[in-house]
Amino acid sequence: MSVIPVLTAGFGEGHNAAARSIIEALAARPGITGELHDLFLSAYGAEKAKSQRDSYIGVANKYPRLWGCMYTALDRLPLVRASLPFVRPVEQTLNAMLDEKRPQVVVSAYPLYNYMMARRWHREDPARPRLITVVTDSISVNRAWHRAHSDWFVTPNQATADVMVRQGVPATKILPYGFPVSAKLASRSSARVGERPRVLLMLNPGKRDAVELASALSTLGLELTITVGKDASFKEAVERAVAGRAEVLGWTDRIPQLMLSSHLVVSKAGGATTHECVAAGVPMIITQVIPGQEAGNGRLIAEHNAGAYGLTAAEARATIAEAFSGDWSVWKQWKASVDGLGDAGGADRVAELVERELAVKR
Repeated sequence: MSVIPVLTAGFGEGHNAAARSIIEALAARPGITGELHDLFLSAYGAEKAKSQRDSYIGVANKYPRLWGCMYTALDRLPLVRASLPFVRPVEQTLNAMLDEKRPQVVVSAYPLYNYMMARRWHREDPARPRLITVVTDSISVNRAWHRAHSDWFVTPNQATADVMVRQGVPATKILPYGFPVSAKLASRSSARVGERPRVLLMLNPGKRDAVELASALSTLGLELTITVGKDASFKEAVERAVAGRAEVLGWTDRIPQLMLSSHLVVSKAGGATTHECVAAGVPMIITQVIPGQEAGNGRLIAEHNAGAYGLTAAEARATIAEAFSGDWSVWKQWKASVDGLGDAGGADRVAELVERELAVKR
């Protein structure tokens, strides 16, 4: 049995979602098993890792301009390599895992680990495992993803691959396989014209007008489902605001099913959600864009006419109302466009690549 470490970190759900989907796809391959490794969690423990994650998310939500400046600095300067001494426990944990597992192939959904592996092995070292990097952002790709060596870079789409080529990555090393999502999304959305519009609103508690947005959309006469996560007080505030006009869910594992039955998903431009919408064939209204990595995700939807921006409650309400007015011509255009943007096969393609790489190492 070949054990494949799949590396992730909790700094954004896109990394974790991609890693989990790859694990799922590897499980379907005979003789291969994937193991999920969040090395920040392993190195620092649950409490400190959560504090780090919350700090990251807090800066991104509360101070988006500051985060945008930090993101630009990471793109332009080799700051990741310079930061390695400050995350020495993570590097030690990675090396210990590699010593124990001695894998032939490693899949990384978080770029920091590539720098640590580059410090451990010269790229021509026969003991070095083959490294597959899964890029979890579209179009606005930070150069930190590819400053360290990787044998392959898997991108969510061709547009992202083109950006990386312009940044200097050899085209022969880039594989536009699609963002790895759960196989549960493979059936595509069942929503059809003429039905009562079903809308899934995925609320981010960090968005200042989140409750106002829920209230505004609940007055449209839609079949509205709202997910709010684990914050009980936030859930209560949303329930008061919608006054029974929508179903409000806390944390749920029904997201794939809810997406597949929806005409629209309304959410921030996170890597996981954006690409899951593409895979499921569901148009998207983008309510929040954190500068940097999320800007490209928003562009993917808007520039391909697979949805639209709705960055205020009033704008989102008006855009959704227009989509379902008349003969639904706006929604029909969005639906046709998103259906052509991608599919749910990204994780399976990564699993096939792992198989080929294992054959090379043998």
